[in-house]
Amino acid sequence: MADDNKPLKPAWPAGRYMRYAIGEILLVVIGILIALQINNWNENQKLKVIEKQYLMSIKTGINLSQKELKRVIDDSIEISKSADTLFLLLAHDEFDLLEGRFLDSLLLNSGDYSIISLNDASIQEIYNTGSLDIFRDERIRKILSSWTERIHQIRKFEGESEYLSRRYNEYIINFIDVSRFELRLNAVIPEKRQELLKDPLLRNYLGSIYSTHKYMNQIYRAEKSILDSLRILIDQNLSK
Repeated sequence: MADDNKPLKPAWPAGRYMRYAIGEILLVVIGILIALQINNWNENQKLKVIEKQYLMSIKTGINLSQKELKRVIDDSIEISKSADTLFLLLAHDEFDLLEGRFLDSLLLNSGDYSIISLNDASIQEIYNTGSLDIFRDERIRKILSSWTERIHQIRKFEGESEYLSRRYNEYIINFIDVSRFELRLNAVIPEKRQELLKDPLLRNYLGSIYSTHKYMNQIYRAEKSILDSLRILIDQNLSK
């Protein structure tokens, strides 16, 4: 039989229990938020490491590409200069100045062309993996995002210059004999010299070659300037 006279244990006040429960919940929420913050920090650190690796790799590629750009810029200058010089001499009937190896060099140099070999493996990987957003600097993202469009334009005009060069060389082969070089003679066949120099088709070819390579020179220089700017931005970001 229960002892009715035994004092009852006082119940935990409802308000105190509620405050305890809320405190427990807050601790759990704070713990989760801290864990998420640590996880986000770790992920950001990993992304920064990957970004730095990409930046260093792109910079290496830029240094190699700049050497190639200098080469094709020099080539385009030489080709356009040869075509322009020969065109002007022909247009003014200065045939007497076109003697010996001078004529050979102008003719043969005008038929040359160049194709740049860019070191863009890192940039291609960024495109293929969709990693463009990894770069925090918007200026870097902007330059890289227009990469394929710029290269497409370069390849387009390189293709045109190659086609023009092939047609031009197929034309002048009818007027030269390269075996004459072995005899230390001029490449142009003497009997066909006047016919070649007075042919309007030759001047038309030279005019097209000059304008094409002059424009290509501008494209190459523009790309070189863009890559110079990109390299400066990369150095700025790597130094942070």
